[in-house]
Amino acid sequence: MRSWLGFIFIAIISFGHAQEENIFGAPYYRDAWLKPQLIVYKPFMPTLDLKLNLEQDSSFKPSPTSNIDRAKGFFQKHFMENYLFEVHEGNVNLFVSPVVNFQLGNNLVGEDEPYLFQNSRGFYVKGSFLKNFSFCSAFVENQARFSVYETDYIARHGEFYSTLQQNGVVPGGGRTKPFKDGGYDYAYAIGSFLYKPIESLEIRAGNAQKFIGSGYRSLLLSDHSYQSPNLEIKFAFNEKWSYGMRKTRLFNLIRKPEYSTVEGYYQPKAHGLHFLEYKFNNKVSIGFYEQSIWSMGDTTTQNPNALFYLPLPMLGLTQSTNYNLYGLNASEVLGKKVRLYQQFIFSGFELKKMGLQLGVRVYDLIPNSMLQLEYNKVGEELYSSINPRMSFTHYNLPLAHPKGQGFHEFILRLNYSWKRIYGESKSIIFWLNNFNERDLLPVPVSSTTFNDYLIHQQIELGYRINPKINFCLFVRGVYRKFNVEENQMLLHFGLSTNLFSSYNDY
Repeated sequence: MRSWLGFIFIAIISFGHAQEENIFGAPYYRDAWLKPQLIVYKPFMPTLDLKLNLEQDSSFKPSPTSNIDRAKGFFQKHFMENYLFEVHEGNVNLFVSPVVNFQLGNNLVGEDEPYLFQNSRGFYVKGSFLKNFSFCSAFVENQARFSVYETDYIARHGEFYSTLQQNGVVPGGGRTKPFKDGGYDYAYAIGSFLYKPIESLEIRAGNAQKFIGSGYRSLLLSDHSYQSPNLEIKFAFNEKWSYGMRKTRLFNLIRKPEYSTVEGYYQPKAHGLHFLEYKFNNKVSIGFYEQSIWSMGDTTTQNPNALFYLPLPMLGLTQSTNYNLYGLNASEVLGKKVRLYQQFIFSGFELKKMGLQLGVRVYDLIPNSMLQLEYNKVGEELYSSINPRMSFTHYNLPLAHPKGQGFHEFILRLNYSWKRIYGESKSIIFWLNNFNERDLLPVPVSSTTFNDYLIHQQIELGYRINPKINFCLFVRGVYRKFNVEENQMLLHFGLSTNLFSSYNDY
């Protein structure tokens, strides 16, 4: 199984996306997918390009006559409306776009702090062959210097050499190397393919993250941590019922003590997800989820127990060392403007081992706007196992909510667009309840437990140069207040293709 997943991963990096397959994960795309009047129910993600075409016609205007008009038309078509490079021949479709994120910033209330920056370059490619195969891939190289609170978070989740922690981990970006004064150097590759041999069967493989739910956060599984090799199969019995499984190889960033290579491998573990979904109609759906973390050994790489590979739920209960998690995800559309959503999750029958999400999205109170209200409660022991190496984490990062566990959270998001000009406000308040910032790490590290509050306010204004790849010129302000650290007031200017989720509001 391990070698087979490795082969698939290599193939994906060589190729990469299509048909209905997508690795876009930024809130901009999720907001569009979940808009009620644009709903196109699919077992997985709806086709993004279809939805964007419903919102705006990006077809090329009549052919210009002069060289200047042709140059303007080429620039508009390839940089402002479509992908930079496209091929459409018969049943073959190919799309290629650059990925960039250039930012400069500063802490306006900090004294003698170096300037902040992000320098990311890469590419994104997707395509489809015939009628039942599609693929996508992205590779991005980065150098960055983050704010104080982000740097602290990255460092607190670094890899372990015995009990020594170093080389921080960037959410979604992976392990880092030092770069200049307080900066980080890191790179990541994402890939996935979708194969549909018949209409009711979908097979996905690659290393792309999965986000479950309709909220800004997910308490079941989110795209916060890092890419991991996975295989997902889903079968629709009819228009209402579907069942699926996802098998994933995860890592604790602990160097294994026995190795014959230059560096010891990280300690692996496995993640099994089984889900049953029921669609009452086009507006109401509910899903039941069962997840288990399976041991793969501490000193030498091993396979998990053979029961892990079976496409049956609840088998995680057969292993006393497993960490098991159960949850419910629901979504309801009211009229043409409102979507309600809920999640309930538990790993035990005590309140400290339970979590709850309640949320609502309201679209077009004024044209081209969205208002989102969300409440999350996560118990202080929901995601932690008795054995810390079996907790619900990957690359030392939480697999669900980026804050981990032990808090109440209120989120208010409001965004509005006029043509390609947009603005967004995001207000987040955490009430920390027996919160320990390091209690999900695979190696016990002493740290402080908090009962306090944290405020994160962010406002962004910008111009969306190319809506299809979310290529934006923007200015962003962040105000952060937490009693145990200095207040921070950050200002950033940037030019970015915001394809993937990048959480900095933990």
